[in-house]
Amino acid sequence: MKYLLRFKKYGKSVYISHNDTLEEIERMFRRAKINLEYTKGFHAKPKLSISQAVPLGYVNRVLFVLLNTKDAYNFSNFNNYVSEGFKLIEYKSVEENYKLKIKYYLFRTYISKNLFEIFYEKVEKNADLKNKFLDLEYTINKNEIYVLKYKHEYNKIYNIWKVFNEIKENFIFNPILYDVVWGD
Repeated sequence: MKYLLRFKKYGKSVYISHNDTLEEIERMFRRAKINLEYTKGFHAKPKLSISQAVPLGYVNRVLFVLLNTKDAYNFSNFNNYVSEGFKLIEYKSVEENYKLKIKYYLFRTYISKNLFEIFYEKVEKNADLKNKFLDLEYTINKNEIYVLKYKHEYNKIYNIWKVFNEIKENFIFNPILYDVVWGD
């Protein structure tokens, strides 16, 4: 059986690296006693893959896992086995030849006015930087926090934090990967 699972990664777990996230997900499957399929060879590993790595500090609401199991498994109680900072959002059985075909990641970043001014100035002056933030738009919420919405190509994620690498004053910064656009 092959399953597509969608996790949310939040809280302190947003500071766990991509490789450590993969190991943590494997531990969750072992705790749930899922009969996993393993690769062949001397150092067998579970047959699973996860979606593209995102920068540390980003809340990830679309952490996809493709998992091969030997038997059918009911994931309805799986959240009893997940680690702190992870939550299974949805799951479904997929065909054996199923591949992740994510085309774009959709981001929403909450920033304070001082960061927005820096961001806007740098993006307007640098065409290469402007091209990294596709379909960029922003709003200001009732707390006067700027909400940026943009997308990145699946394998071309740009860490927005790089724009603010010289900031030395107080700020609000909360990046969220909230959805995907599927491709062919």
